[in-house]
Amino acid sequence: MKLLLIGIIYYCVITRTRKGDMEEYNISNRELILFLGITFGLTTIMGIAMGLAYTKSSVGSFPLVQMYYPAMGVIITLLLNKKKKKEQPKYFFITYLFFSITSIIYLLLSTFLLHNTSNTHLQTWLAVGSLCLIFAYSQDNKKAIENFGLKIMKNNKSSIINVLLFIVLYLASQFIFVLLTDEISVFIAPFKSIQTYFMLLILVFPFMFGFMVFFGEEYGWRYFLQPALQERFGKRKGVIILGLLWGMWHLPINMFYYSPETSFYSVMNQLIVCIAYSVFFGYVYMKTENIWTVTIIHYINNNLGYALYKGDYTNMILTWEAVLLNLLLLFIIYIPFLLTREYRSYKRLM
Repeated sequence: MKLLLIGIIYYCVITRTRKGDMEEYNISNRELILFLGITFGLTTIMGIAMGLAYTKSSVGSFPLVQMYYPAMGVIITLLLNKKKKKEQPKYFFITYLFFSITSIIYLLLSTFLLHNTSNTHLQTWLAVGSLCLIFAYSQDNKKAIENFGLKIMKNNKSSIINVLLFIVLYLASQFIFVLLTDEISVFIAPFKSIQTYFMLLILVFPFMFGFMVFFGEEYGWRYFLQPALQERFGKRKGVIILGLLWGMWHLPINMFYYSPETSFYSVMNQLIVCIAYSVFFGYVYMKTENIWTVTIIHYINNNLGYALYKGDYTNMILTWEAVLLNLLLLFIIYIPFLLTREYRSYKRLM
């Protein structure tokens, strides 16, 4: 299914190019295809490894490492572009590749040779890599940082507003869900504990030690793939296609980590979540033009649920009723953002 979806995108890209051979895209067809090949190629290979390991041991480290792949796809694609090579933030790019590649190698060695399923070493390596990436960022040319979408201090007011907006929408979706399932006490319970507020307060500190993986997804999906697809298919269709690709990219995680026993429902639910979030994240990225804003939102999305409800989202048993409810809920909350000005006006994103 994943390969079929990529094949459709490939066909559409080639067809559109033939219809307008003189049309130039900010991200070339070659770069787009190379990015998809690297990102989904790595996901497929490591997904097979994950499937083999699943029958024998824990595969909890695979989802963490998989988050590196999209940014790896972008960085390798850009490094192979001779015209852009001299302008790139090389310290940042090389540092990212070093820590992501070594993480993949260690994961494979520890899983199949050392039989060590703990992800403590990979978490530690992630923290070291994130700190080194901050240093590399400070050493790179400021113009190169800005030209490749890495500038931190950009549209700060809008960024803060949209981060807060996401938190409100996230909590609203949780509240409505428990309200419809007659479990409102589950939603309210964490807010009665002082420990919850302490957890929320310190949630900001782990970000600097783990932002590398959340950046890994957002640099691939929002910085690179979103504008590439929007130029070819339009802003609205572009983010919908992105949501489908993003959802299918999670396939190994759905099958062997999130919900092995109800993997079909897990894949369907993942597509729903990714399409809805693709619309909102896409809106935020166009609004702020700041990749770090959506990186922070992605971090909050992955960690706020644990801070409040201690949920780890592993080995879940999903039903079609739960998936349908999620479909209605998320689409009602996030799909209306397709009607915003950002999705109507044309503006190059890179």
